[in-house]
Amino acid sequence: MSAAHAQVIMRALDDLPESVTDEQRRQCEEELLLLCTNRSPGQLRRAARRVLEAIEPEPEAVDQHEDDLVADEEEQARGKAAFWLKDNQDGTVTGHFTVPWVSGMMLKKIIDAMTAPRRRGTDDEAGRDGAARGTGTDGAARGTGTDGAARGTGTDGGAGTGSTSKDRYLDWQHRRGLAFADLLTRIPTDHLHTKVSATMLITTRLSDLMDNFEAAGTKVATTDMQDVLSAGAARRLACGAGLLPAVLDGDSVPLDLGRQRRLFTDTQRMALAGRYSECAAQGCDRPFAWTETHHLKPWETGGRTDLDNAVPLCGTHHHMIDSTLWSYVVTMLARRTVSLAFHRRT
Repeated sequence: MSAAHAQVIMRALDDLPESVTDEQRRQCEEELLLLCTNRSPGQLRRAARRVLEAIEPEPEAVDQHEDDLVADEEEQARGKAAFWLKDNQDGTVTGHFTVPWVSGMMLKKIIDAMTAPRRRGTDDEAGRDGAARGTGTDGAARGTGTDGAARGTGTDGGAGTGSTSKDRYLDWQHRRGLAFADLLTRIPTDHLHTKVSATMLITTRLSDLMDNFEAAGTKVATTDMQDVLSAGAARRLACGAGLLPAVLDGDSVPLDLGRQRRLFTDTQRMALAGRYSECAAQGCDRPFAWTETHHLKPWETGGRTDLDNAVPLCGTHHHMIDSTLWSYVVTMLARRTVSLAFHRRT
């Protein structure tokens, strides 16, 4: 067991509810030790969120505990977000960023899609060129043009043994860097409020999507990136994404699929801009162009997608409105507008 495994176990034990007895805590520790025998630290971290199953017979309580842990992690991640750029004075810019997991995975999906081998139209030709140079299967796969020809040979330009693993890593790092640079130049600037994101598949229960805090418990939403989101984060993302309702049978087999039907249109946003010039949260001066359109009465509970039910919120306040840590009061103003005053729950 590595030190990273031990850290995951200690964190999981610290996160157990206060009501857990010493004997139950030992049971959880034993379960975690068994789990770490065939899991990486990352896999163990995901499994450890549900270690409460070892002592808790009610699945709703386990679901709620896992969702609470993920939601707390997401809240801490927002506090760690950072970004900086440095002009290297040589025609390049170097940067560094730290963002919440879901944002980083969306970026990774875009870059991976842009650099996937099947998207390179010269693969077949490069393979034939590489074979002619005598670089073998590995060299043929790398030979994707004039620079690929250079990589498929030795340092002296003659028939070599191919690139090292470090060379291959740097090559892909370079490809992803070019893809990222291309992505940045294609971000739309005429309508900055338009959401630009990769498609992430998120599966959640209807009761959790409807923000029903009176239910027995909430359950984390699963993603196609081998990790989960809290129910609150799934609700927040759903505000700016189309929904594809799925009716599942007992074996979770899709029986019927609906269609996207909840987004405000560009025309409605332009009309809303005639009512608001900034975020509707009290004291917030974020310009309207930086806001997201939120359903004042949730769409899931019958709220209509019309102007009287639309309110612009900046990213921070949109996050707060879907968080259990905050409550808010709506005040009706002139010109059929509203103001939202947020208060931290105690």
